Amino acid sequence: MLVHPAIAALRGEVAPQPRVDAALAEWRARPDVAAVREGLAAYGAGAPLAAAAPLARLLHDAGAARALAEGLIEPLAAALGAEPLAQLPFGTAARPGLARIRLAESGRAALNLAVFAPRAAVPPASVLFEDGEAHEIVLAGAGEGMRYGRSEAGLEAVPFALRPGTRILRAGLCHARQIIAVSRPLLVLQLTREAERPEPSCELALPGGAPIKAISACKRTSQQLMALGVLGALGHRPALGAMERIAQDAAAPRDLRWEALRQMLALDARRGMALLAELAARGGDALAVPAASLLGDLLAAQPDLAQMEPA
Repeated sequence: MLVHPAIAALRGEVAPQPRVDAALAEWRARPDVAAVREGLAAYGAGAPLAAAAPLARLLHDAGAARALAEGLIEPLAAALGAEPLAQLPFGTAARPGLARIRLAESGRAALNLAVFAPRAAVPPASVLFEDGEAHEIVLAGAGEGMRYGRSEAGLEAVPFALRPGTRILRAGLCHARQIIAVSRPLLVLQLTREAERPEPSCELALPGGAPIKAISACKRTSQQLMALGVLGALGHRPALGAMERIAQDAAAPRDLRWEALRQMLALDARRGMALLAELAARGGDALAVPAASLLGDLLAAQPDLAQMEPA
């Protein structure tokens, strides 16, 4: 069997890719890149963006941001042409219409370069509000976007044009943005920072803003939510005790407690109703009001459930 020399070289412990490694090393050694990475470390540790001047400049000066991106893309593309099997030490992600590369990260912060492919305008069915901060600046291309604001008055949507130099800021759970249409491929520099204690993300239906679902922003909580769903789907009754402890734990995430309660009601209606009544009667508990509301709805729809409530 014939094996191409480039494939055979990959069998070594360290695949040779001198041109790609040299291109990356040269880019990282640039004074402007080093200053940005230093600022990212401070920002990722919790410092305000204004305190990291070289980093902040990128989000206000499209020319500086383009110079940073072009300084990497052009020599790296040439190096990859000569070494197409090279491995890049960057986090990457891709899905239809969007590709993203992580240029640098530190602590809770990350600097990404995203490319959006051309697409016609399609009215979105929902919008997701996520905790944390996001600063974006368009480097190239054209398109249309929508900014959303969420308040007690309701959901506000404001259209805006995406052009080189367009800046977008999102902070906390009250702001969101969407790319609605792309007429020329968009290149966007993105700076993000996770909240120190992120609240669950919230997906709202459009145009009315009715809540669709809450999504945990914590990886550990997401894993526990998934586990509860699997145990419930399997009808695993030995897990009832653990579900009850989670639902009763006032220090646990609210969405995790609610899912544990929901699965208990499905697995064992009697124990679930008893727990629901207990939580509804807890003054000051985050689940007291929704538990009381659910209890009332269940009893109104199924009066026989009243026999399962504790005396």
